[in-house]
Parts: sequence; structure tokens; C-alpha cells
Amino acid sequence: MPTQEEDPRRLGRMTRRSLGFGAAGGLGALAFGAAADPAEANTDPAVYSVDVKDHGAKGDGTTDDSDAIRAAVAAAISGRVGGVAQKEVFFPPGNYRVTKKDTLMWSPTNGQADQIFGLRFRGAGPRVTNISFATSFAANADPRENNLLTAAVRLRYVYFEDMSFSSTNKYNRFAYYWSRDGDDTNYQYPAYGVGQNQYFVYRNIEWRGSWDRVIGVDGDQQANNNSEHHFILCSTDTQSKYADAFLHCGISDPANRSQQNQFLNYFMLSCNFALAGGDFFRFDRGGSINVYGGSWSMVGTEPARYFYMPLANGDMTAARLNVNGVRFEPKNSANQKVIDCNWNNGSVTFTSCSDVASIQSAEANNNYHLYNATSGRIPIVRYQDCALGGYHEVRAAGTALTNGKMIYEGCRFWHTTQAVSTTTGTAFLRYASAPARYAFRDSWATPDVSG
Repeated sequence: MPTQEEDPRRLGRMTRRSLGFGAAGGLGALAFGAAADPAEANTDPAVYSVDVKDHGAKGDGTTDDSDAIRAAVAAAISGRVGGVAQKEVFFPPGNYRVTKKDTLMWSPTNGQADQIFGLRFRGAGPRVTNISFATSFAANADPRENNLLTAAVRLRYVYFEDMSFSSTNKYNRFAYYWSRDGDDTNYQYPAYGVGQNQYFVYRNIEWRGSWDRVIGVDGDQQANNNSEHHFILCSTDTQSKYADAFLHCGISDPANRSQQNQFLNYFMLSCNFALAGGDFFRFDRGGSINVYGGSWSMVGTEPARYFYMPLANGDMTAARLNVNGVRFEPKNSANQKVIDCNWNNGSVTFTSCSDVASIQSAEANNNYHLYNATSGRIPIVRYQDCALGGYHEVRAAGTALTNGKMIYEGCRFWHTTQAVSTTTGTAFLRYASAPARYAFRDSWATPDVSG
């Protein structure tokens, strides 16, 4: 018999005897205890999750699951409290064939924003859960068309987790996010109401195959909040091609909508982005891009760019790219670039990156990093502790530059030890003419030089 110190009831431990197992009232006492414990309440996953299979989805790769999935999404958002979704949308293992646009989300049409907070789409893992966007869409210039998800002034704090999305139609699009500010007086799409999209997390997501565009970020004249996209442990497969881009920020009239520069804050953490053709990140407007780690490999020799900034965007708060610890793998092709940048303000920084893995025996005359000057300006461009192949180019007369600079610190240049020349020369950094506004410091084998 236990002593007073060892008595499990006094010590807070539960044994069969202390629960009354074997006694006449034991099961009744256990049932009473379970009913009285609030922590035991509402543990049924159905309370917090909507299973697409409960709404008729088959996930067999053959059945068209479009309507069933849309019904599941509608059920998940129907019980919102203060706009906050109370249930996630869950996709068990399976291959879900979708043939209809706007299956995962659709836009309001009554002039009211109808915003949704906190919605989560969750699968069982990339390729374990796959949504096959198997459409017959034709090309469509309207960016609101051909999307698996269209969210006009609607989504905030939305999560996509543990699944893959595949496409074999080059006109397919994954998501289109449209924002509109109340200060606008000439609305492009009056039916949507006033509102914004903000804060998206893509965690352990894979996009596969050919698309027109995966993510489009867009808005009206005064739209200034369509921001915060986080990519964590995401990937694309070796068949990934984009007619437009993987992510395109500033689609509608970007030259005249400078407020779209407020489409800011993009984060990529430990992502593996393969690219078989096209542009990956295209920023006509917006920016503040942060990349940490990962392997980004080009496949084949088709034209491809990882970072493309086509406009001379002079907003220094938006024109910022910071890349850390990425292993780029362009191939031996004059058509492939890590960056093609037309910004004339802001900063571009690559730290502890490499692009020489697949080009060690490539032509030294392949240009993998390109900067175009406008109005006598380029960004402050800085490479620190990088291993770099081919050559870099500034398409301007160096002496005509009034702002910006090319800076290399602690870098190794694979194909040459000569620092600077014009484009008719063979140095690592080449200017259209009269090199200026550059600095090389503490390089592996290239002497310090500045100008």
C-alpha cells in the first residue's frame, strides 16, 4: 500500500485504480470526467476543416473535381466571423483534376469587397496532393481570365501548404490578385468594390509544367496595398515554362501607375526553382525582394531570366533586391540571365552566391547579369563573396552615369582576372564605353581597382 507521499492521487498521477477501473462506477466516473474536461471538446477535425472529398471530389486524376472543390471552398468561407475564416480547405492524397477557372477563389461582383481573412488550403504534400489544372483555355489578354484563383480586393492572410499544382496548357494561370483604393475615382472594375489583397504564405508548394503566369499582382491607379508574399520551401519542376512570368507585379498600365510600387515585400526561403524557359520574377512595379538560400537551376538553353525589371523604376523604396546564398545554374547560353535590370534607383545586392556550377567550361562571352542605365542612373549594385561566371554588362557610357555604382567585394571571377573593359574587350565588367563608377576590392585574383 503506498505511503502518503507515494499516493498517486495526492501526486496528481492517474492510475487504473484511482480512475475506478474495475469498480462498479468506474466507467461512469470516466465518462463524467471526459464530459467535464473542456480540452476534450471540439476535437473532431471536421469542426476546423472542410475535406474536399466530403463535397464529392474524387482525386482520381480523371473525374472533373472543379465543382466539388468550389463547393468545399464556399463551405469553408461561409461561416466567417468578422470576415475571418473558421475552417481550412483540406485536400487528402490524390490527383484532383480541375477544368474550370476560379475554382479556388472568385471575385465579388456586387460592388462590395467581401474580404476573407485567414483562409488556408492544405494538402498532404507536394505530388501526394496534386491539383491538375487541365483546361482547354485559349490565349486571353484579360488577366482576370484563365486563373485557378482570382481574388479582387478579397484575400488577406492566406496560406497554401503541402501540395502541388500542375499545368500543361501554356495559357493557364494560377492566381491573380487585384487591389483597389478608395481614393480612385475612375475604377477599372467597379463591380469589385474597394479593398486589397495582403499577406500570402506558400509553404512546401510545387508548381509544375507550362503556364502563362503563376501569380499576377495588379491594381487600379491608386491601389497601394497588394503585398507580402512569402515562399517557403517551394519549388518548380524541370518542365516549368512561363509565357509571361512565374510572378508578374504591375500588369495593367504599369508605366502610368506608379502607386503599384507599393506592391512590396517578397520573401523566398530555401526554395528550389527550376526554369526551362521564360521569366521567373518580373517586376514592372513594386519590389523589396528578399531571397535566402536555395538552388535555382535553368534547364536546356531556351531564353530565360530569373529577375527581370523592364521599367526604369525610380522609386528607391521599391527598387530593392537582396539575394543571399543562392546557387544559380544558368547554362551555356547567351539567352539566359540571372538578372536583366532597368531600375535607375535603389539597390541590388548578391551575397555569397554562385552562378558557375554549370558554366565552368562555358563561353567567357556569355552575359549573365545585365544593367541598363536610364537618365544617367543605375542602382547601387553590390556583389559580396560571390563566385561569378561569364561577364557582367552595363549598357551605358560609364562617364555618363551620375548615380549608382557597380561594386565587387571578395569575389572570384571564373573566366577572367581582368576587372573592367568596354563591350569590345574581354574583362569581367563591360561598359558600352568609357567605364566609370565601379570598384573591385579583395578579389580572389583580380587586383583592386576603382574608377
